Amino acid sequence: MNKFFLGMVLAGFALVSVTVLNAGTVNNQGKAWLDAQTDPPAINVSGRWDSDFGVLSLDQATTSRDVSGSGGGYQLRGVVSGKRLFLLFASNSGTVDYCATLSYENGNSLTGSYSDRQTRLRFGHSLCQERSKKMYMRRK
Repeated sequence: MNKFFLGMVLAGFALVSVTVLNAGTVNNQGKAWLDAQTDPPAINVSGRWDSDFGVLSLDQATTSRDVSGSGGGYQLRGVVSGKRLFLLFASNSGTVDYCATLSYENGNSLTGSYSDRQTRLRFGHSLCQERSKKMYMRRK
């Protein structure tokens, strides 16, 4: 009976560990968060931007809403929905560290906010925390 109980505890721990480790990745909750932004793109954010994270390089194909890039030690993935940029800051392992939502101000700036990823111990919650910090990006 003790071996069975120990086996069940270990299997439960393994299942919880896999769920917790995969929860905040670009390919899981990150993709779902980006896919929920559905407006056609009304701006193009390609180029180099000064930001709170340092210089960010963004690439967006002319007719695409998908955005990719790098900067500040992060891999960037996002989408343009209308005149808003939704951006994920991920480590090289694909774990999302920050989420940002920025609105088009003019041809040279985007303003909005970013927030930290939820802790891994918070089950069933959104990808990023509700508390956010202001963010500003200016085209170089």
